Amino acid sequence: MRFLASMVMRGRSQAVMWAAALAMLSLVFPLISILSSAVVALVTLRRGPREGALLMVLAGAACTILAYLALNQAVLAAGFVLVMWFPIWLLAVVLRASRSMAVALQAGLVLGLLAIVWQFLQHDDPVAAWSEMLQPIISSMVESQMLDQAHEQDFLSLMSYWAARLVGFGFFLQTWVSLLVGRWWQAVLYNPGGFRSEFHQLRLNRVLAIVTVVLMLPNLLGGESSWTFLDSIVWLLLAGWFLAGLAAVHGVVGLIGGNIFWLIGVYMLLLITMIHTMMVLATIAIFDTWFDFRARLRSRIGSGRAD
Repeated sequence: MRFLASMVMRGRSQAVMWAAALAMLSLVFPLISILSSAVVALVTLRRGPREGALLMVLAGAACTILAYLALNQAVLAAGFVLVMWFPIWLLAVVLRASRSMAVALQAGLVLGLLAIVWQFLQHDDPVAAWSEMLQPIISSMVESQMLDQAHEQDFLSLMSYWAARLVGFGFFLQTWVSLLVGRWWQAVLYNPGGFRSEFHQLRLNRVLAIVTVVLMLPNLLGGESSWTFLDSIVWLLLAGWFLAGLAAVHGVVGLIGGNIFWLIGVYMLLLITMIHTMMVLATIAIFDTWFDFRARLRSRIGSGRAD
């Protein structure tokens, strides 16, 4: 990863080449889009908004040519710029100006909210729209005997239900992970240890915590919300709190000098029981806005050393 970051920072042409090549490769391997966006983030963070914008234009032009030659679909380039690169460029600009991951995370939540609003402006009933889009995929699963035909409609309903509610959640997580990778690359090349310190201090504010709890009240009181828009916002906010909780855990382990296996255990739990672990981490982050566990731990460690 350090090699890729150093290649990107050798010059403008190398950055354009890597951003465009990774974007095209993401058509086959979608997760590679994170690295393509991280290239934009790194250049913007290190060289400024103007250079980052120029990179998007030049890499977009390169993608247009490649998409036309390979797929006869030049329109794909506009999708790369709008969906993958422009949001990460905005967040990189915010992070560069504010020097605060918390501010950048909250800006990412705003972008996630805009994605949710866009979905509802496009479709009066997002669940029905997702059902229509997913139907061919589910049908192909039935034809290949990966899914029993008796459960086809139930599975389609379930997938459509969650797809409609997780648009902002997924958009935010992918965008912000790309920003984190870009920031990490910047630290590795120019400020070793800087990313670790910055991430360990990430902490959101109480106002956002109160808003999150209020919006979650229907579920917390044992009911179940049937309003897709509200559920989408709740899941978006939980994604933000999950990242803040992950930062809090990293910070605590770092302060006590804990073994790396504690962190490996957390990530293993995420793989095994993702939703439940995310909820626990989000809860930790919300409580941390009032109790500031890392500050209390630092004071205890400091007083212990003084004694």
